[in-house]
Amino acid sequence: MGMEENTTLMDRTGIRNGRDRFFSSDPGAISLVGEEVAVVGTLNFGSGVVRVDGCLNGKIIGQGTVIIGEKGLVQGEVQVGSLFICGRAEGTVTTSECVHITPTGKLYGKIQSRQFIIEEGGIFEGESSPLAS
Repeated sequence: MGMEENTTLMDRTGIRNGRDRFFSSDPGAISLVGEEVAVVGTLNFGSGVVRVDGCLNGKIIGQGTVIIGEKGLVQGEVQVGSLFICGRAEGTVTTSECVHITPTGKLYGKIQSRQFIIEEGGIFEGESSPLAS
């Protein structure tokens, strides 16, 4: 996934301009864990988009994209296609495509990914390694 594709996804999911789209019949629909929601356990999903604005403690497993909103917190293990971090993630992250830390994002832990992007202001503390092809 190149920078142009990342930018398009960021625009479509509202990271870049503050607009979220929630169309239940749209294959690109966004599932939301809201600000007031705390989840403990495993969240499994397919190839869609999941946005976490609340707290998730456990595992997220899927082939799609996870967006951690500015107020979102994910603690545990993340195994997804792509991960965009605007909030905070702590634990182990494995992506088949990309990890993208925005200027407000913080990642503490280990990552394994094909592509790793940290925008100016983003924070990463931990270990990273490329995903074997």
